[in-house]
Amino acid sequence: MKRANQFDVHPRSTNGREVFVRWLDASASLWNETNYARRQAFLEDNETVWDADTGSLEGKYKAVLSSSVAQQIIRKNSEAWRSFFSSNEKYYAGILGEKPSPPGYWGNEEDGRVLRTYVRNDQYTIEYGNRSRLEIPIGSELKDELGLNRNQRLRVELSGDPKWSGEQNRLEIVYDETADTFRAFQPVTIDRSRLDSPLASEEAVTRNPRFLVAHQTLSDDRSGRWREQPRRLHDNDRLSIPVRRT
Repeated sequence: MKRANQFDVHPRSTNGREVFVRWLDASASLWNETNYARRQAFLEDNETVWDADTGSLEGKYKAVLSSSVAQQIIRKNSEAWRSFFSSNEKYYAGILGEKPSPPGYWGNEEDGRVLRTYVRNDQYTIEYGNRSRLEIPIGSELKDELGLNRNQRLRVELSGDPKWSGEQNRLEIVYDETADTFRAFQPVTIDRSRLDSPLASEEAVTRNPRFLVAHQTLSDDRSGRWREQPRRLHDNDRLSIPVRRT
C-alpha cells in the first residue's frame, strides 16, 4: 500500500535557487517536447506515439537534468499516454461517458512552464535531523555552475516531517506559485499491518528516546498547502534509508 509524505523544499542560496528553477524548467521543457512529438505521431495514420525519437531528446537535456531525471520525465509521459489509450478504449466500449483527451503540456515558454520534475527512487536521499536535507541529481552543466564535482548531487533543505515510513518511491517536486514555495511529494510503500500503528494515525503522538512527533491533520489538496504544520523535535542523529531501484 502506498502513502505520501510532503515537504517544503528550500534551496540553500540565491544561486542554488536559480539552478533549481532551471532544472525544473528544463524538466517541463523536455515533457513538452516529448509530448509534442508523440501528439504529432498520434495524428499520423502510419505512425504510433512510440515512434517518437525520445532518445535524442534525452541526450539534449541530460546535461541539465542528468540522464536519470531525463529518463523519468520521458517515462512519466509514457505512463500518461498509456493511461490515455486505456481511457480511450473504455470510452469506445461505452464504459466512459466523456471522450478523453491526449496528455497536455506543462505550460509554455511564452506564458511560463509548469515547474515540475520526477526523480527515480534510488537517485535521491533524504536525511532527517535538525536541518533535514534532500540530495538530488542534476546535470553536468549545472554542476559546473555550482562548483560541484561529477559525483556530487544538489543539496537542498527540507521542512515538514514524514508521516509515513517505508520503501521510498519516485519523488515528485513541484513549484507552488501561489505560495511561492517548492513542494516535494514522496510516495512510500508500507506494509498494511503498519496501518494500525500510531504512525498511521493523523493525530498520533509517538514517543521514544530519540524524538517526539505530533502528527496533525494535513490538507489533501495537491497544491501542497498545510492545514496545520507538524512539528518534530530531533536529536542530532540523522537517518538515511537505503532503497531498491524500481
